[in-house]
Amino acid sequence: MIVHPAGRRTRVAGTSSIGNWNKLRFFPAWLMGDISKPPSQRFGIGVGHPPILHSPKEERLHALDSRALQQDFLAYGPHALPPELQNRTTVLDFRKDVWWEKAWRSMHLSSLAVKSQALRRAWALFRASSRYSVVVTTGTLDGLAFGFLQKFRGRRRPFQLMYDCMWYGGSWMKRLWMRACLRQVDRCVVWASAEAARYSKAYNVPREKFVFVPHHHSLRNYTFEVGDKGYIFAGGNSDRDYGPFLESVRDLPVRCIVATTLPGLLRGKSVPSNVQVVGATPSEFRQLMADSRIVVVPMQADLLRTGGQQTFLNAMYMGKPVILTDPQGGADYIEDGKTGILVPPGDSDALRGALAFLWNHPEEARVIGARSREAATPLTTERCNIEIWGLGIELLRESSALKSQAAVR
Repeated sequence: MIVHPAGRRTRVAGTSSIGNWNKLRFFPAWLMGDISKPPSQRFGIGVGHPPILHSPKEERLHALDSRALQQDFLAYGPHALPPELQNRTTVLDFRKDVWWEKAWRSMHLSSLAVKSQALRRAWALFRASSRYSVVVTTGTLDGLAFGFLQKFRGRRRPFQLMYDCMWYGGSWMKRLWMRACLRQVDRCVVWASAEAARYSKAYNVPREKFVFVPHHHSLRNYTFEVGDKGYIFAGGNSDRDYGPFLESVRDLPVRCIVATTLPGLLRGKSVPSNVQVVGATPSEFRQLMADSRIVVVPMQADLLRTGGQQTFLNAMYMGKPVILTDPQGGADYIEDGKTGILVPPGDSDALRGALAFLWNHPEEARVIGARSREAATPLTTERCNIEIWGLGIELLRESSALKSQAAVR
């Protein structure tokens, strides 16, 4: 059977599908958006049967499909990887909205469109994944839904690696859903060691599923100039707690800038006269950080997940002394008093003392900044991805060793 672009189906003599899930490969192509890798999925041709080619374009796509059979990794979206890993990875191009998602966006129902696209992406990954050894996903809805679908493959399924595991727990129903998904995932990458035990307990899944991989700075594609315009900078949206920071700088004879695009984070809080609140683009945010003397990352530390890693790693890479209000979440990156300062969450007095020390001891602040840059420099995006892909290679080696042992027996 061949699925035509319009979704009409034509059975071809001598072809049949293999197994229950191969039958699902005949799902109408228009529903799946633009998924030209691997092409057999786009044209609805069952795995294990020679495709019927009709044009040079289809022949070129089939050539890509043949090469994909020799690759280990399937992922979606671009990743910074060295050539040897790029050559082992197929990227599923999946960015176009279908008609109902466009309609939802036009009706200001973007959240529905985002969820729909995530579920379609999970389904596209599932359809394509049978010919790969490792599938790399994020910890968002698409990756979780893919993990749930893996449940129906049985033992003959690819390994799944999951990163960006940024979860908050949720209701008992959500925790059951998360557990059902995570039980199928082989490795979940966490950005802080403390998250491994937290997630394991919250979702009742084995601790060994969670592996800490250091996060990365994100300055590669930005232009900025590092300087010192004599102010304290605090910024970011995700899980920020600006209350203690505002109290810590109240009445200080120091200019402060808070950069956030979520004004609600400051609702109900008294902003001191020496604090300027701005909304900034990503480029402006990085330049404001680069011009500061001290960077504060005020986090909520009572959540299941940690956060702020990208912000304080960017500041450290710029050579700024950083104060972080989440000691557990930052201990993997910041050595207290040497590459930054860790203060207890919600303690405005401790934060004020740390700010006063750095402001009044510029040489010590300069040394801490220099050490922080040295610590953050190796933490590139490519290094992070190499470690994640390395987990997949490790799983493949372990699987190969087990198969060899079984063959000897």
